[in-house]
Amino acid sequence: MRAFDSTLILPLGLLAILAGAALTIALVRAARAQRRAKRRTVELPNSHYTSQLARAVETRHRWHSIALDKIHEINREEVVRLLAKVEALGVDALRPNERIFLDTMARLAGTTPPPSEPRDKGTPPLSPDLQHRPA
Repeated sequence: MRAFDSTLILPLGLLAILAGAALTIALVRAARAQRRAKRRTVELPNSHYTSQLARAVETRHRWHSIALDKIHEINREEVVRLLAKVEALGVDALRPNERIFLDTMARLAGTTPPPSEPRDKGTPPLSPDLQHRPA
């Protein structure tokens, strides 16, 4: 009886090569998945972030709910003109002073804007590097 059988070398070598290849493929796939997960940013379900589109819809709704009978007729004409501009070109077409004017008219007419900071008063403010900066 021989202590070493040379006929098993070839099958064991092939098995080792297959196991090594399978392990290498698994490691490469895990590394790719980890890189993808690192690049991906997912908002939490109860996130306080509001998209720009949602803010534009809220703003448009707030401006259209201005009670025109509660404001002066000169301001009323300007509000109607700006609302027509919003309908024709969108919220982003307004200049900053026109947005401020409509926000002021909405506040004076009793339609309040949504709170800019939805956090509780007892919670500390976010650090500057965690605050949302729209693009």
